[in-house]
Amino acid sequence: MKKLSILTGGVFALAALSACDYLDLEPLDAIGTDQFYETANAIALEQYCNDLYPKLITGYGSPASYDWGMFGEDESGDDHLPWDRNATSFGLRTVPSSASNTQWTWTNIRACNDFLNNYMRSPESDEVKHRYAGEILFFKTLDYYNKLKTYGDVPWLDNVLNPGDEELYKARDSRTVVAANMLRDIDQAIEWLPRKSDVTRVSKDAALALKARFCLFEGTWRKYHGLDTENDLYLNEAFAATTELMKSEYGYSLYTSGDPNTSYHELFVLDDQANNPEVILSKAYDPGIGLGNNITRQLYLAEAGQIRGIGKNLIDSYLCAETGLPISLCGCPGHTTYTTLNAELANRDPRLLQTTPNPDPNGVNHYYNTTQVAPNIARLFDTGASTASSTGYPCVKYYDVTEYDPAHYMGTMDAPVFRFGEILLIRAEAAAELGTINQQILDETINALRKRVGFNHNLTVNVPFDDPVIAEAYPNVQGSNAKLIREIRRERRIEMFGEGVRYDDIRRWACGNLLTQPRRGINITGAGFTAEQQQTLRDQVGVNEKGELLIYSVRYAGQNPEPQFEDPKDYLSPIPTDEIGVNPNLEQNPGWN
Repeated sequence: MKKLSILTGGVFALAALSACDYLDLEPLDAIGTDQFYETANAIALEQYCNDLYPKLITGYGSPASYDWGMFGEDESGDDHLPWDRNATSFGLRTVPSSASNTQWTWTNIRACNDFLNNYMRSPESDEVKHRYAGEILFFKTLDYYNKLKTYGDVPWLDNVLNPGDEELYKARDSRTVVAANMLRDIDQAIEWLPRKSDVTRVSKDAALALKARFCLFEGTWRKYHGLDTENDLYLNEAFAATTELMKSEYGYSLYTSGDPNTSYHELFVLDDQANNPEVILSKAYDPGIGLGNNITRQLYLAEAGQIRGIGKNLIDSYLCAETGLPISLCGCPGHTTYTTLNAELANRDPRLLQTTPNPDPNGVNHYYNTTQVAPNIARLFDTGASTASSTGYPCVKYYDVTEYDPAHYMGTMDAPVFRFGEILLIRAEAAAELGTINQQILDETINALRKRVGFNHNLTVNVPFDDPVIAEAYPNVQGSNAKLIREIRRERRIEMFGEGVRYDDIRRWACGNLLTQPRRGINITGAGFTAEQQQTLRDQVGVNEKGELLIYSVRYAGQNPEPQFEDPKDYLSPIPTDEIGVNPNLEQNPGWN
């Protein structure tokens, strides 16, 4: 069932909590706070929680909008390349003056704190009250997770602030304090929330998944940024959360359609995730009430400003299906030595051709360009044409041909927000970083993901090859299991492409070097282009000495055509200047003054 209340938020507007920032100093008497809580039954408490779902659960973006959601969040990384340069990747960010449209907004935290300070006034039973307090603690942790990733140190707030309160002008708390409070809150949410019964509603399961994601981020951030590791507290907590979710009573398993050639793709194009054994929490869409998504339409039509593609660096990461080796080592024609685009994409980890199509209408399952064989590079031959791509590698993850509609906002697919596949990846990475990994853990995690798609080369604790390409990508990974950690990162990059984690992964691993690499597309030779078209691509887009597209080099010549990353500045974002002006105790992040 689609949840209208979750899609649209609470039935009533929480006017007292909707000030744009806690520094606005709006009084809390607009809706009669005391009266609300003292009469609030279970329905009212649920409606209060509903107001936070559309604000904090991203999915495929806001309904009835051009928002790409978690897919768009990957634009800041190195895998998902929009036609226009991404400001973050190309050093174009400036310090914002206002908190608007940044993570430095506090409306949601204010709403959470108001509920947590007052919900016990409700006449409902403690069990009911704690159930909804658990949802609020989940949302508070999620909002603080977004802030922690963005700014590092942030003020920790447990109370609703009013005029004259000293906390309005407090300095930022250290990430050590913030993370400890987040861990405390999410553990309480896990205790109070019920097990999943509705995949679109926050549950104990979802809280465990959020804990695993947050703790892996914090544990690896501290390790690779040289911070106090607290005896690997967060890595251990991440692993423990995955251990709980893997218990048989939770009932999770990897989705499969029975066909390894389609199962990975189908996971992301289901109309309803309610019966999917892999999905822990999903975001619902329903065009029948004007709240559909737009993702299949945008992927297919590739309108101006919405055109994107997959970077060649990611394409090159998929292993050879014949040998199980990286393509730089396998020696296969078309892999180690480029011949044609079809050969490049053939005989690879099967997830590749469930993520990008092969320009051979007779050769693959997810081919969707029915009008031409050559990849349709955006704006050069037919601006905004169907299946146009910025790189020559279009994306079919999230594309469902049966759902395509030329009208806006007709998408019905529900978005997986937390899924069991990610939990398996977190488990493997945490164990590898802790030095406790063994073959059993690899078999139940990485190798289970490979088995789903019929990739019959298992990852082993002792990686039997040395890949200089991935070693160069992750130079700060050291120790006896360094090769294994790098291969787990390869697996995460492939499995989680387009799910909004790549940019965060690069930053937590302290690998800003990855964000400075040239953004490449297909090799234009052997890709179906005429000699005239190839020359147009050389002139208007640019290619390197191998014939690979350099997506931005010619089009942005003289305007920062190559990606940039300044260490340590770009690991964090700047605090808006207006906020520092109001509160002089706030200090700007390094490099942004």
